[in-house]
Amino acid sequence: MFHQPTLRVTTILETVSAHNGELTMSEIARMANIPRGTIMPILQTLCGQHFLSMEKQSKRYYIGLRCFLSGASFANTSGAYSGVASIVNMMARESEETAHFCILEKGDVLYVVKAESTHQIRMYSEIGRKLPAYGTAVGKALLSDMSLEELNQLYPDGLSPLTEHTIRDVRYLYDQLQQVKQTGFAHECEESNIGIRCIATPIRYNGSIVAAISIVIPLFRYDEEKRCDIERILTQAANSLENIIPLTDILNKTR
Repeated sequence: MFHQPTLRVTTILETVSAHNGELTMSEIARMANIPRGTIMPILQTLCGQHFLSMEKQSKRYYIGLRCFLSGASFANTSGAYSGVASIVNMMARESEETAHFCILEKGDVLYVVKAESTHQIRMYSEIGRKLPAYGTAVGKALLSDMSLEELNQLYPDGLSPLTEHTIRDVRYLYDQLQQVKQTGFAHECEESNIGIRCIATPIRYNGSIVAAISIVIPLFRYDEEKRCDIERILTQAANSLENIIPLTDILNKTR
């Protein structure tokens, strides 16, 4: 059983981080399911200690300097993180597209490592961002070992669409995941962002899926040659990542 006051603090930080400084106190309270009377002193303390900052005019909160410094410390001290970042950078360099390393957090994808495309036109994403796993290729890669029963438990309220192309039926999602298991690759076309395709593959540790990697491509740069090239890059990167010892270092530190 977790310590509830501490859990409230971490929930607030994760909520603000996921929305990139877009939230008022009322919005944070609603999303974090914390009463306004309880959340106010927590926000004041976090701002006073510089883990959060508040824009005075709009009264909106965003991540503060000390959170940034904590993240920088993690990147500097984790040997596994450096190894993962190096491989993700290689993926972006070889494909000339944006590359990600992600983990599954409940029913969401958490973006842990990112390397930018060299092109001016590219997908917007950021480290720490979360998206519903069912609406992304990298999420489908992470979910691909799950049974239909596990998926129904993970999404008891069904699948809320991110775009008009997002999967809305858990059974259809399960059928897609069977294809991912057969081919080793998950695909997405405009399910999370209009104009974007994505290809992903899972990363395994002791036989279990612990993470996934993806490469994101604007539709106008996508063709069969590009698909084959990206699948080759993903396969090489996945093999390299699965040989990083201990890969569990980065996974444990992000949970």
